[in-house]
Formats: sequence, structure tokens, C-alpha cells
Amino acid sequence: MSADVEILAPAGSFEAAVAAYEGGADAVYLGLSDFSARKAAKNFSREEFLSLKTLAARQGKKIFAALNTVIKESEIDSALDSARFLNDAGADGIILQDIGFATLLKKLFPDMPLHASTQMAIHTVEGVKFMKALGFSRVVLSREVPFDLIAKIKKEVPDMELEVFVHGALCYSFSGLCLASGMVLGRSGNRGMCAQLCRSYYETEDGRKGHFFSCNDLEYKDFVLQLRDIGVDSFKIEGRMKSPEYVFHTSALYRAMLDKSDYFEALKNSRICFARAATLGYLKNFSGENLISSKYPGHRGVKIGVCEKKLHDRFFIKTKYSLGIRDGLLFFKNNDETQPFNCSVEEISSATGKNLKIVGDSSRVYIKTAELPEVGDEIFLVSSRTLERKKVSSGSFPKWKKTVLPEVSIKDENSILIRSGNFLYVSEEIPVEKSENKEAFKDKFAEILKNSGDSFYFSEKVSFDESCEFVFIQPAVLKKIRNDFYIRYKEFADAGYERRKDEILSSFSNPESAGVPEIFCRRTQMNPDGEIPFFMPADPENILKTVGGFLTIPLLPLMKESKKYLSKINDVILKNKDKKILVGLSNLGQLDFALEHVKDDNVFFFIDFSLYIANKFSYLFFKNILGKKLVFGYSWIEENEEKTWSLPEIVSVSGFNPPLFVSAGCFERSNRLKKCSECKGSESEHILKNCGRIFKVVSKNCVTFLFLER
Repeated sequence: MSADVEILAPAGSFEAAVAAYEGGADAVYLGLSDFSARKAAKNFSREEFLSLKTLAARQGKKIFAALNTVIKESEIDSALDSARFLNDAGADGIILQDIGFATLLKKLFPDMPLHASTQMAIHTVEGVKFMKALGFSRVVLSREVPFDLIAKIKKEVPDMELEVFVHGALCYSFSGLCLASGMVLGRSGNRGMCAQLCRSYYETEDGRKGHFFSCNDLEYKDFVLQLRDIGVDSFKIEGRMKSPEYVFHTSALYRAMLDKSDYFEALKNSRICFARAATLGYLKNFSGENLISSKYPGHRGVKIGVCEKKLHDRFFIKTKYSLGIRDGLLFFKNNDETQPFNCSVEEISSATGKNLKIVGDSSRVYIKTAELPEVGDEIFLVSSRTLERKKVSSGSFPKWKKTVLPEVSIKDENSILIRSGNFLYVSEEIPVEKSENKEAFKDKFAEILKNSGDSFYFSEKVSFDESCEFVFIQPAVLKKIRNDFYIRYKEFADAGYERRKDEILSSFSNPESAGVPEIFCRRTQMNPDGEIPFFMPADPENILKTVGGFLTIPLLPLMKESKKYLSKINDVILKNKDKKILVGLSNLGQLDFALEHVKDDNVFFFIDFSLYIANKFSYLFFKNILGKKLVFGYSWIEENEEKTWSLPEIVSVSGFNPPLFVSAGCFERSNRLKKCSECKGSESEHILKNCGRIFKVVSKNCVTFLFLER
């Protein structure tokens, strides 16, 4: 049982981070300008990060930084530079998606806490155990992991921190398995540029229209105490694109719930700031409950009443909550959610005609808006000026600095020697005078060293030996030495980093290989049923294809019952000992399974496209684990520019139409087209149109795939 569960809030901006702390969050997660899975957020400059670190240190709060995108080979140096800054600047954890990049960080910064992003699609006991063995300190579980499985994971891997999304937006695609935006629009969600095709409007072949993939928002408020009691370490609030007001009130909501205090006001205010329809998502069921609002996918705030009558340019309402001029309202014409209208409050008047600027709860008033609802229409409050927060500037906070611990002595009575760790600084010859004050030099130089100006470093505690007693050196000379010391220390630190980085990068040698048979470039050759590229739990063994002399088994990246599914693969391997078998790995949670079969002479492996090999270090990570049993890997399939790197065992896919996403939610069930008792996991297909494009959605074995037809 975790008594001190962490509330982790989103910080898309400096203002949002301050709001999170003030709302009761223990920690924030944020991104720098590059390599963040929310590139459209304002994000943080390095200067803003250092200002926030000062605030966090003062308040005993934490900062987790996201470098959670796929990293291209050409970006390794700059990504490592960002990681070095975060490490030196005291980030409390780094959130990662790219496994090759994570390998480099573990070598270069061995003490840096690494968090497995939800983009890694970790959702099984096996996956969490594997990440623990790699040295990760925390896993951000996929949003799809249900309560009973979270409890099982924590029980079996008690020393791994588990972070669980409890509030905010939910993707229809399984965490980390979406290619839609990248493949269709060239804006990869795995690069932080998701265009949210799932929120778009589609039409079925029979003329039905709707937002069929637009999920409701997670709201676990009634289950947080149960999640705490099974050992969840961190409650994560989604929303780096959301306002500081949303962050403040949503943090306050979960703080109140953990404190077992009244949370009604915080819940109301959080929903006013932003809220779609609420769902528990997959918490109770791995196939999801109440996932979709197909008619209206947007912010709907809180219901404040019903239009009781209209009079000229106004409508009459008994408002449930306070209301003011310029507050935002939403209604659906004739309560039809396909006809939303957003408007602001232009004027408020009492029943007697008195003009008002703001009214309290349960007021009966006339409201003037640009568009009027019909009698009986429900009215929603979607913004309130009373919730607006004062602007906060990062310039109001001093920038955090990295501490060095200088040891000072005077050499030959004519120069100052400063040692800090392995760094040694010796000043030029300077005039050193005698003093009657034993401590005068030490007190003055310690004060000067602490005031390090624009340097990233400063000296909080300075040590002096006895050579520094009863001496006097002009303050102007000491300031010059201080400036020179910090410049030289930075050069020393930079050189040491570059040297370590070069040593580590050069230690990754390319494997010897004769190359990969051309037949494997055509990924469709091994698609078990001709379209879905993975071997599904209910598929019969006889649909598996023989390619290049191997019986190929491309594993499904989403495993609702991992133990049962992998046991089935074991059975296939045992039945086919006389054949060469090639198993496609598509989730990090399958690596332990692979290691169990490395000893089998007839079993080999390939890395499938859903593990996103965008740099050689990702492939070499797998090669180091599996050795010669790893035959090849598919390069990152969203890459639409010429690669600047190559390995003989990396295959570029040709002529392959991958699923744009894989979802744990059943399309039929999510959109109330069919009940589970009618379907029983059977396959279904629907053709969808959107913006001139034709898509096909396939549901099979309670998993959904979306394909681009043309």
C-alpha cells in the first residue's frame, strides 16, 4: 500500500507548472522545445526550466522531463545534449519512448532515473519486469491496463514505480501504437505532432455519420483511493495542451480526494476549464466501457440549467452555478449533439429587467447571447472569467544552478589553487598580502564564489586549508579569478562529457551480417490472414505463412492475456520442432519470452515495425540481447525521408499497408453497433469516409485495426 501516492500534473508552460504546484500537485511533467510528445504545447526553454527548478526545490516538488519521441539517427547528438542539460539541471526523472536512446542514457548518465513512457506500450507483467531489469525506475502504464492487472503487476514487481493516468484525454489507439497522423498526414504522433485523426468526422458505407474514434475523457475520481491502496505510486493527469486554470483545478481535485476532503468545487471548476464526457475507460474491462461520444467530441463543461423560455433576444434560465458577463456557454439545438453552438454571455438581467454583471447559484435570469437555444435545450458553462489566474513570469524566479564544491589553497604565496573533484584550477600570479584577520580572505572569497553571475555553476560550500589564513587579496582580483574558474570548470565539464559520449557511441559496433533476403522486405508475405499483420490469439495455427524458409509468427503488440497468448506461441513452437521458426517481436513485453527460446536451435527472431527502429542504437539494443538469433528488423515505418544511416540487418518495408492504429476497444461495441453476446470476437468490417479518404476498420478478437484504403 502506497501511503504517499504522487499527484503528477501536466505543465505545457511555466504558468501551468506554477498552477500545478499551487493546486496541490507533487510533481509536474514537461517537455523542452524538442523531442517531446506534445510538440504543439508551449513547452519550456532551458531558462524557464531552471527558474521552475528553483521553485520546485523551494517547495519540495519534483520535475519530470519528457524526451518521449522516436529519435532519428541524425538527432542523437542534440537529443543527448538535451538529456545532459536535464541531468545537470536536476530533473527528477526522464520520460522516454526510444529504447536505443534509453540505452545510451543509461551508459552516459547512470544515475539518471529513467521512466518508460506510455508510448512504449508497456501493459503486462512481463513488460514491467523487463523494464525493471533494464534499470528503469518507473513505468507509465498504458491507459488500457485494467484495475485487476495493475494490482497484479504491482504485486509481482513491487519495487517498480507505477504511474497511472487517472484523468484527461484518452486515445482510441492503444498507447504508442498509432501511425495514423504520421502515415496519412506526415505528422507523426510518435514525434509529438499528432493531428488527431481520431477526433475527426467519418461516414460509414450506409450513411451513418459521427466521431467514431473520439474517446471520452478519463475521470477516475471515484477509484483513486482503491488505486492508492493497491500500490500505484503516481496519479497522472493528462493535459500539456491545457490551460493553467485546468491544471490548477484538476490538481486540486485529486489532492482533495486523496485528503478525503470535499472535492465538489474543484471537480466543477476542472470541468468548466475542460471536460469531455467522462469515462472510466479500460479500468474495469480491457475492452473498455463508455469509450466514445460519436456525436460531439469536444469540451462540454458543466450543465447549469435548461432554457425555460425565450423573450426577444434573450432566454430565461435558473442557473445552477454562478455566471458572469463574457462567460462561455454551449448548447445543442433541440438537444441534438450534432448541432453544437458556442457563445458568450453578452448581457444578464433579472426577471424585473435589472442589468447584472454576475449572478450566484440558483439565480433566475434572462441571458443575452448571439445565438439563442430552443426551449428545453440544456445549457452548459464552458468557461468562466472568475477562474482566470494571474499571469506568472519565469523571470520572477532566479535560475537554479548546479553546485560545485571548491577546495581552495594558496600556492607558493602568489597564486590561488582551486580543486573540485577531478578539476584543478591554478590562477596566474597575484599579489598576496599579510592580514591580521585570520578569516578575512576565506569569508570574502567564499562570498564571491557564491555569486557566480551568469554561470550555470555556483559554490554553495567552499573549503579552505590553513594556507588561506591571515592573508589579504584585493576583491577585484578575486572576482577575476572567480570568473575564470567558472569558465574553465565549464570547459572541463564539457570536454569530459564529449569524451564520455564519444567513447560510448564508438563502443556500439555494427554486427557482421550478409544482409537480409529480399523476400522479407515485403512485409505482406508474412501477414497471417492476408491483411492483419499479426497472429491473433484466436487464430488457427494453419494460417501462419512460411517465408524465406521460416514458419513466421508475427506477434501481436497488444496482449490482453499475455500469459495465455505467449503460451499459445510456445505450443506452436513445440509442435514445429522440425521447422525453422521466425518470431516477430512487436512489444518490449515479449523480450523475456524471446530469451526463453534463444537456446532453441530452430527459433529465430525479427523486430517488427511497431517497435520503431529509427536509429542504429535501437536495433543494436535488441541485437545485444538476442545475438545471432536476431535475423533482421524493420526500420521505423513513418520515416518519409532518406535515412542517413544503415545496417545490413535493417529492412525498409515495401508495398505494405500497415494498420494506422491498433486499439483495445472494439469498434462494434464502442459505437453500440453490436453487443458482445452477438459478436463473440468474430471479425467485422466497416468502410469509412473522411475528407476524401477511404478507410477500413476491422474488429477481430476484441481488437480493432484501422487501414487506409485510398
